[in-house]
Amino acid sequence: MTSLHYTLIALGIGLVAVVMIYNVFQERRSRKQAERIFNLRDEDVSLGNLHLNDALPESRIEPSIELLDEDMPDRDGPGEMDGPAVDAAAPSPFSAAMPTEAAAEAGEVPAPVAPPARPATPAPVAGHVAQPMAPESPLDGEVEYVARLRYTQATAILFAPFQETLRRISKPIRMVGRRDDGAWEPVLGHSARPYDTIELGLLLADRSGPVSEVQLDAFHQRLYEFAAEHGGAVSCQDKAEAVERARTLDAFCAEVDMLIGLNVIPPADAGSGGRSIRDLATQAGLVQGVDGTYSLRDEAGRLLFTLTDGAPGHDEAPHGVTLLFDVPRVAAGLAAFDRMTALGLQLAERLGGRLVDDGGRPVSRASLDKDRKSLEVIYARMAARGIPAGGDRALRLFA
Repeated sequence: MTSLHYTLIALGIGLVAVVMIYNVFQERRSRKQAERIFNLRDEDVSLGNLHLNDALPESRIEPSIELLDEDMPDRDGPGEMDGPAVDAAAPSPFSAAMPTEAAAEAGEVPAPVAPPARPATPAPVAGHVAQPMAPESPLDGEVEYVARLRYTQATAILFAPFQETLRRISKPIRMVGRRDDGAWEPVLGHSARPYDTIELGLLLADRSGPVSEVQLDAFHQRLYEFAAEHGGAVSCQDKAEAVERARTLDAFCAEVDMLIGLNVIPPADAGSGGRSIRDLATQAGLVQGVDGTYSLRDEAGRLLFTLTDGAPGHDEAPHGVTLLFDVPRVAAGLAAFDRMTALGLQLAERLGGRLVDDGGRPVSRASLDKDRKSLEVIYARMAARGIPAGGDRALRLFA
């Protein structure tokens, strides 16, 4: 190698070193600026080091057809909203507001959501935490942890990288923005549209369990880092209160979260009853999907219950039938339960078999009547709790 080669190699190594040193310098300066503006904690918590799923409970085990007979007390209550760096003497809770899932009718422009009435408020100074205010967007402050990012004027930002980091929290998060005309719409990450206010709703509980303090910390950190980079004033609901509310909400959801299963077990010497199953399912209004599963849906296309030709777990019944009914996700669930049990009894009679629950216990009309009464109690509790079965809240909490 010539001296020119050695010179070029040395220059390349030097250039790489300069770039690395410059990156470290920029990173430290950005971190100090964020801590100075938003008063972040001294400890740097990185999502890469957070074990977000360690604090989560194990997934719920769906109970069989044995339903609850007793009415349990409602332990959840309303919570106040106080931003983490806001004067605690400024109470202004987010009230419950049923969310609207807006969708784009054409192209990339989502359909607007009509904004609720709100009092006039002064624009916050960019870089400072805004005082908590009444909810403005269609987000649901009762089952979501709501945070707000406000700008002094409408600002167009590409939110795709920010939304990608939020997905690592492993909880559903909705993001909506307010346009110049006051209408709210879902924020599309790949479309930089101007908004003067952004609101984010982190679901407090789902079938994997309640949101944890670790997840809320990660949510806070990513939000404040984004605000430090792009500007805007941040206000949030109280974090400690949200963690407690999430636990209470999850406890209630676990009590009413049921998946009812009925199995039709034909005689061991019975031949294939595929034609009888298909005929009865079609007469009952069920439609067969590409995977072979039959499903019954209401006029709006929402699933009521399913039928599968085959009873897994029952070796003596290779041609059995399984009916499944997801209790909290079905509106008018009692009527759907009646249709499913009637079909199960008809199939058992047609195939000359037995109708059993998930535990293999025989099911009779009398036991089904008892289960129906238990369902009435469950649905009444959900309605009293503000989470009617099959409603928007229930579909998000029991996704």
